[in-house]
Amino acid sequence: MCGIAGVVGSSDEAFAKEAAGRMADALARRGPDGGGIWSWGKAVLSHRRLAIFDLSEAGRQPMVSADGNTGVVFNGAIYNFLELRKELESDGCEFRSNTDTEVLLHGYRRWGVDRLVAKLRGMFAFGIWDEPSRKLYLVRDRLGVKPLVFSVQGGRIAFASTVRALKRAGFLGDLDERAILDYLQVGFICDDYSIYRGARKLPPASILEWDDGKISIRTYWSSPPAAPLFLSFEESVEAVEERLLRAVEMRLHADVSIGILLSGGIDSGLICWAAAKLGRNITAYTI
Repeated sequence: MCGIAGVVGSSDEAFAKEAAGRMADALARRGPDGGGIWSWGKAVLSHRRLAIFDLSEAGRQPMVSADGNTGVVFNGAIYNFLELRKELESDGCEFRSNTDTEVLLHGYRRWGVDRLVAKLRGMFAFGIWDEPSRKLYLVRDRLGVKPLVFSVQGGRIAFASTVRALKRAGFLGDLDERAILDYLQVGFICDDYSIYRGARKLPPASILEWDDGKISIRTYWSSPPAAPLFLSFEESVEAVEERLLRAVEMRLHADVSIGILLSGGIDSGLICWAAAKLGRNITAYTI
C-alpha cells in the first residue's frame, strides 16, 4: 500500500509543488518507508512508499526515466513483473532497480499505455506523465482494488489515492449531501459520488488521459461472459484448487517477510492452507 498524488496543468509551479507535497503528507500513513516529489513545471508528481520489492533507494518514487522525459507514481503490485521484465530486457531495456514500478516505466515507453495495461496482472493504481507529448495517464486495475480519485478545475487536474489528500490540498469542496444519504441508506458511498464535492473516482479497468486540459476516460477490460463447463464435480474441485494455488503463489513474491491475517473465516483460512501447501513458512496473525 503506497500513496500517489499529482497536479497537472497548473500555470503556477510553486503552487502545484506545494499542493503535491501536502497530498504526500496526507498519504504518509500509506507509505512509511519514504517519499518523493518531481516537477516538470506543467506537471508535479508525489509519492509515499511502502517498500515491498527492492528496498533500496533505487526503488524510490516518483520513478523517472534516464532522460527525464517520463515519470511514474505507482500503488500496488504487478504479480507478473518478472516475466515482463525479461521481455523488456530482451528488447534492449536496461533496468536500474528490481522493482515492478520500473517495469511500468519501461513498458509504457516500449508499448504505450494500452498495450502495457493489457499485459499487467495485479492490483494497481498509477499515474504516468509523458513530458514530450505533455500527457498524463491515470490507470486503475480491473476490479478497482486500489483507489484512485481526481478533481478537475478548468484545465487543471489533481489526483491522489484518497479524497482526504485532495481535501488537504484544497481541491475539494464541502461534504456532499448525496453521498451522505447514500451511506445512511445502504452503508456505503456509490461510485457516482464521493464524501466531498468535486472528487471523482476513476472507474475500475479504466484509463484516464489528460491532454492539454482535455480529459477522456476509456475502459480497457470487461469481465468475459461465463462459458459453459462440462466438468464433473470432482473435476471442478480440482480445477478450482489448482487456480487458487497459482493465484496465491503469484502473491507470495516479495523482498520483505510475508504474513497472513486470519479473520476466522473461510477465505483467509484457504489462503493460509494454500501457502502451506506451496511449502511456504509464513507467520499468521489474528485479532
